[in-house]
Amino acid sequence: MSRSRSAGPDLAANVVAAQRAAERSRTGGVWSLGHLRICWIALVVAGTLLLVAAALLSGGRAVAGVALGTVIVGIFFSFSAVVIAKAGQVSPKLVMVAALSAYVFKIVALGVVLTFMPRDGVFDTRWMSGAIGLGLFVWLGAHMRYVWTTKVYYVDPH
Repeated sequence: MSRSRSAGPDLAANVVAAQRAAERSRTGGVWSLGHLRICWIALVVAGTLLLVAAALLSGGRAVAGVALGTVIVGIFFSFSAVVIAKAGQVSPKLVMVAALSAYVFKIVALGVVLTFMPRDGVFDTRWMSGAIGLGLFVWLGAHMRYVWTTKVYYVDPH
């Protein structure tokens, strides 16, 4: 007695509908990097304001520290976003491994940078850490705003 197994429902039509919906939304699809623009703009504005304060209050070392801290935040988050998006485009099953690998790489790299950076060198580490803290909250706030205000079609409206 031979039983024929059903392969399940054909999802090709659903996949096509999801692609059409993604093309009409502002996101550019599931693995879009559209949020990077608003996040970098917010980060640069906040970094510039803190840079002016550093220049007025503490001088050149503080300015260098703020600039480095701001760049660290931007690279930190952009690297993760690109790695996760590229992995997701290849296979959604790779996203968690890619995200965790990127995180471990970033933490180790940041640890190496901070370990070998002299406290009395070119960069004022207090201002740098302030810029990293401010940049973290500004980036996350901009990213949340992007997510909350982006029109995402989960079903094809037509």
